[in-house]
Amino acid sequence: MCHNRHGNFENGYIYRMSTSEFDKYKVDHLFLLIGENPLPNYVAANLLLKEGGTAYLVHTTDTEKSAKRLKTELNGFKDVEMRSLGNYESDAFHIQKKIREELEKIKSGKIGLNYTGGTKAMAVHGYKAAFENRPDAIFSYLDPRRLELCIDREDRERDRPKIQPSTLQVKLVKIFQLHGLELKKDPVKIPQLPALASSFASIFEDESKSKKWFDWFYNIFCEEARKKKKNGSWGDWKSKTNLEKVVIVLNDLLPDFITSFKNENFLKDENKLVLLAAKTTDAFSEVESFCKWLDGLWLEHYVLEQVQNIASSCFIGDYGLNFEIPLIGTKDGFEFDVAFTRGYQLFALSCTTTSDRKLCKSKLFEAYLRARRMGGDEARVALICCSNEPDTLKAEIADSTNDDKIQVFGREHLTNLSQEIADWIAQNDREASK
Repeated sequence: MCHNRHGNFENGYIYRMSTSEFDKYKVDHLFLLIGENPLPNYVAANLLLKEGGTAYLVHTTDTEKSAKRLKTELNGFKDVEMRSLGNYESDAFHIQKKIREELEKIKSGKIGLNYTGGTKAMAVHGYKAAFENRPDAIFSYLDPRRLELCIDREDRERDRPKIQPSTLQVKLVKIFQLHGLELKKDPVKIPQLPALASSFASIFEDESKSKKWFDWFYNIFCEEARKKKKNGSWGDWKSKTNLEKVVIVLNDLLPDFITSFKNENFLKDENKLVLLAAKTTDAFSEVESFCKWLDGLWLEHYVLEQVQNIASSCFIGDYGLNFEIPLIGTKDGFEFDVAFTRGYQLFALSCTTTSDRKLCKSKLFEAYLRARRMGGDEARVALICCSNEPDTLKAEIADSTNDDKIQVFGREHLTNLSQEIADWIAQNDREASK
């Protein structure tokens, strides 16, 4: 189990518990080479720029939008200036000329160059120009594998101060904003019906019982609660008025589920499930939301509770469920099921009640691509599913992505999931320390 002191957020976004280890590297003027992902630059600016200092965002035509978003997020507590290389991201002469010109304008104060972002040519020639003109500058980059800020030295081995979760915490909404993405609605912070979700998780560890649940749900529950398409498959949920009238006899449902519903006061006459009873709880304002919860969202709420259980001990700074992101050109955009941050590191958890290998792989692969785009190489991704072969599923995805840090939690892990997630976090910490 993880053990760390839990921090708070300043202005809803960020809080530094202790940056004393980084104080000796702080500068008055910080040059940041901007790439497609502005998150590393945001981290570097917070760690390296002195109070009242100025950040110079060195961008190209292709990364101008990223630079503008970063400027928006840094404004308010940092002075920010934009510096464009135009289309010369690989031109040695132009890169060095631009950096030299900017350095010559600075008459006093300590200078730093962080080359985590940008092209390789920008890093190489930016370093050369800065070193020739200001050899006492602080040269740095972020190591995503070891979660360290590397300070390059000409005279000795580089310094590698570790960026602990307590050093710098970034909220999930900030990561989305850095990418120019706005959530459709606020993420869910409080799990719905956690006791019922926990009982479902316990039951679903038994494959035969989960199959009987699906038989009952699709053949009996959906008959009462869903509309049928012309091809015989299930369509949308019935109207609000009709759903509120639904009472389903549970004679064909396993006693384990009946007991679980009874404990939530959803039953009438011992074995009749009353959908309208869901509105008497604090969890649902509409019966349709309860139907969706039963259709699989219960697992996401269960996972959210498991993350919540270890948030303090594992120094999880921010967490939530249902991160719906609209995307131009798509009907539904994309969604992170459950996500959390430790420091500035993004953890994305994709959830599904299926054991179908193809569907599991699809869910995990999509989450992997989205998380890496948002959180960079530091991002970590896991799938929580009902597969009986999580290890082989993990190996297959790891092989196709060339990333062995992916994790898969299967049916066998459900009832001990909070500990499994904590162990996964601890394993990531150990690997980062190697």
